[in-house]
Amino acid sequence: MGGRSSITLVALTLALVGAGFRADAAPSPEADQTQITVQTTAEARERSTGEVSEQAPRARQPKQRDASRIPRMSSPTVQLREQPNLDPVVGWAAALDEPEFSDRRRRMPANAVPPSYVHSLRIGERFVFDVSIAGNPAGLAEAGVVEYLPDPRGEPPQGSGMIRIDARAVTSGVVSLLSSMEDTMSTWVDAGTGAPVSSVNTIDRSGMGTSKYKKRTTTTEFEGRGYIRVIDTKDETKTTKMTRQVPRDTLDPMSAMAWVRALDLADGERVSAHVLDGKVLLRLDVVGRGAAKLDPLPSVAVGLGVKPEDVRMVEGTLSWVDRHGVIRTDQRTYQFRAYTTQDERRLLLAIETDMWLGVLKLVLNRYDPPSSNEAIAAP
Repeated sequence: MGGRSSITLVALTLALVGAGFRADAAPSPEADQTQITVQTTAEARERSTGEVSEQAPRARQPKQRDASRIPRMSSPTVQLREQPNLDPVVGWAAALDEPEFSDRRRRMPANAVPPSYVHSLRIGERFVFDVSIAGNPAGLAEAGVVEYLPDPRGEPPQGSGMIRIDARAVTSGVVSLLSSMEDTMSTWVDAGTGAPVSSVNTIDRSGMGTSKYKKRTTTTEFEGRGYIRVIDTKDETKTTKMTRQVPRDTLDPMSAMAWVRALDLADGERVSAHVLDGKVLLRLDVVGRGAAKLDPLPSVAVGLGVKPEDVRMVEGTLSWVDRHGVIRTDQRTYQFRAYTTQDERRLLLAIETDMWLGVLKLVLNRYDPPSSNEAIAAP
């Protein structure tokens, strides 16, 4: 009985293994031939269908014009925003409840107002510079803080006084043989914020390059932050008036120079502002360079006790911008370097700028200290 059971278990095991091998065994030759025939027929049918479709002419598709309307630029458009449908209102009602506007109008950039530099202005202070181009004497330039005009309404917050800054530049040397020019400018700035109030620039020319005008007077009124009124007169016969919106940080040339002089920037620190030169709007970018070597040091600076380690330098660029504050790539960008002292006097020792004729350089030649009775500008 036991031997029969053993033979039965062995036979059952062999049968199961044999059944598995038969299930995985290769098909018969007749089945292979049938499968090959079916596959070849299908491939031939696909090739013939493709050749016929390529030879057949394509149907002409009629053009459909885009019937969508371009949004108006005068007002922003409402854009739908996908969000979970959990609000009590849905559809257009939900979109109108929380509209998302796409403002396509170009606006003037909202620049920060530069900090006040009035603390560096002292009544009676005057700077005189020697001007040279490519090492050749070219003229003389001077700038000074002339007077303080109190506001008849009183001190802040009832009113705010004004400080007057005057400048003058004349040509000499080889340049005057070709063309003679005298450029004067008078600027009034707010005694509290340093914002320009008004400026008058007069240019008198003679010699070569006077075909357009010989005398030009440009009067600029800064009517608050971001708005100016310009009256430009050439030879007292042709007058042009212009009103313009400008960035809030716009300065005139004299206030810009005073602002750069008062900057106390760390090495690599950057600041920027805008400058209105006549009717041209420029962007002024300044970066601090820390201690610098000015060789040779102006003799007047040595006489005033300035040491080489007291000199600090800032670098900057002047770029033309359009009415939206975007830098114009079709105009040249000017680079300059300014050297000042680190003490409270903030003496402006030299200014260098690159021109197509060479390096234009202003070096301090004379310095008049502030008046003894008005040493510090009014707040």
